[in-house]
Amino acid sequence: MTTITALDRFWSLVAGVLTLNSETFQLLNHLPLSLIASILVVLLAALSQGIGQSVVLFINRVRPIRFILSLAIAAVLFTFNYNFWVLSTWLVATQLFHASLSLIEVIQTFGFSYAPLLLGFLMVIPYFGMPIFVILSIWTLLAIVTGIDAIANLGLWQVFECCIGGWIVLQVSQRLLGRPIEIITNWLMEKIAGVDLITDQLELEQILYTGLPIAPAPTNIPNFFGDLEEN
Repeated sequence: MTTITALDRFWSLVAGVLTLNSETFQLLNHLPLSLIASILVVLLAALSQGIGQSVVLFINRVRPIRFILSLAIAAVLFTFNYNFWVLSTWLVATQLFHASLSLIEVIQTFGFSYAPLLLGFLMVIPYFGMPIFVILSIWTLLAIVTGIDAIANLGLWQVFECCIGGWIVLQVSQRLLGRPIEIITNWLMEKIAGVDLITDQLELEQILYTGLPIAPAPTNIPNFFGDLEEN
């Protein structure tokens, strides 16, 4: 008898998460290979969001190889934030609310809860990028709350407080510890891109619609990857 795995039902599970179906979360935590499937959702969401934000790289005329490397860096940061939010939420749930939750259950639930971010590529739409990002973020939070509520022995408001508490821990840590990382990341992104990136939303939209000239990259920028751009 063939065993049905989470990978076999991958897209039906994603559809269930998108509709905030609590039974979907209960099911996925009992299917084999759910951990692998949840990681796949996160990776695809990171790729989709990276594509959605790639307009910054297009407008700045980043070379193809540097473009790919920049997307890879963005995906790594996306995954890091995911892992930190998972860990902080699990700690809040188990330490403050004494919930009976394994870390694996939280990882799987969070992973599939990132399904709305599979639509992150829509952020490339000018003028609607930020509203779409806000909608997808709220949608993701609702999916996380639904998922944790489906697997935890807590009330709905306690689940919401766990998720928000984990998010607050993430934000505080980013403000206190993440500032140096952000500075280094921005520096690294510009080095990889080979240009001083224009990231202001209004300026990007103005350039996209009016075709304002963009100054070419200075020729005296140190070649961070040697002769990588020639390959």
